[in-house]
Amino acid sequence: MKPLVILSTFLLLLNYSQLKAQVYEQTLSMSQGPQKALSLELANADEKLVADVWKNFMKDFYDAKVKWDRKAKEYFADNADIPAIGLGNTVDVYATTDQKGSNTTINVWFDLGGAFLSSREHPDRFDEGEKLLLRFALEVAREKTRQELSAENDQLRKLQKELERLQANKERSQKEIERAQEAIKKAEADIVQNEKDQVDMLEKIAEQEKAVEAVKQRLGEL
Repeated sequence: MKPLVILSTFLLLLNYSQLKAQVYEQTLSMSQGPQKALSLELANADEKLVADVWKNFMKDFYDAKVKWDRKAKEYFADNADIPAIGLGNTVDVYATTDQKGSNTTINVWFDLGGAFLSSREHPDRFDEGEKLLLRFALEVAREKTRQELSAENDQLRKLQKELERLQANKERSQKEIERAQEAIKKAEADIVQNEKDQVDMLEKIAEQEKAVEAVKQRLGEL
């Protein structure tokens, strides 16, 4: 195996192990009383993002529509199709989210029908519950990345528009310079013509002065 492949595999396993270590079991109060829940803290994920991804996750992967129970402040998915946990039966899934700082913890209860999933009573299925939460964490990471990509694309579009504005300003300034240069050329040509016209006018004035003197002379002779 190539060193790069070995390193990539090691990092993948390390990341998986770290995520799995973050999934923990605890007894929490919920609408059906105190029950065993699987909890996972998601770093740098706000509560709304986690809730939105959870709804899509349960619908896309387990054909379960998630409803918000305003009174219990829980998300409820009725009859989720999770074969590895339900073992042929559908599963009712309850979930809550709790944001602290920039992190959000999701707590999930799996109602197997008369009993809630727990590591003590259902060790094999409990592992599947952990895997489910790990898949969900991956979906959260993907959605975060998609949102980051969208934000970066928005920023790119803003920069592109700013570039277009700068290019338009440059083109406008260049046209203004061209118009100014044409005006300068015309003004310079006008100056040259004006100087010629002044020379011609001086000659005409000199001729006219001679004419005036001639008339004055004739007047003096009368």
